[in-house]
Amino acid sequence: MDAPINYLAVFVAGLIPMIVGSIWYGPLFGKKWMELEGKTEEELRAKFNPLKSYGVTFVFALLMAYVLLHVLNAFSDAYGMSGLTAGIQGGFWVWLGFVLTIGWQQVAFSGQSLALWLINSLYNLVTLVCMGALLSTWQ
Repeated sequence: MDAPINYLAVFVAGLIPMIVGSIWYGPLFGKKWMELEGKTEEELRAKFNPLKSYGVTFVFALLMAYVLLHVLNAFSDAYGMSGLTAGIQGGFWVWLGFVLTIGWQQVAFSGQSLALWLINSLYNLVTLVCMGALLSTWQ
């Protein structure tokens, strides 16, 4: 069954990674993240490209919201669940099955520190759970 797509909900959900990221990588974990990346604020500013950093990231966030909405609709069709709880569960399961496991490859094969992996992975968890909650309640 094809559920109609609420494009406004997808758009707003696409803003969630930007909002969460500005807090997560700003006041919450910004200094620790920079330290673990081995970068200074000046180095990050020198290589900053707004189109790449915000433009492409927002397009990918919209794609993520669009795909997550389809996953949540399939979850609803398969299990008869919808609403806030289904959105939170859907976001969690997508994170657990794909984001967490794929992200681990950076630790296992690229030498990323466990602490950096944890900061990035938990950011993705919060983002996906919030996106799932919004998308599943605003259809």
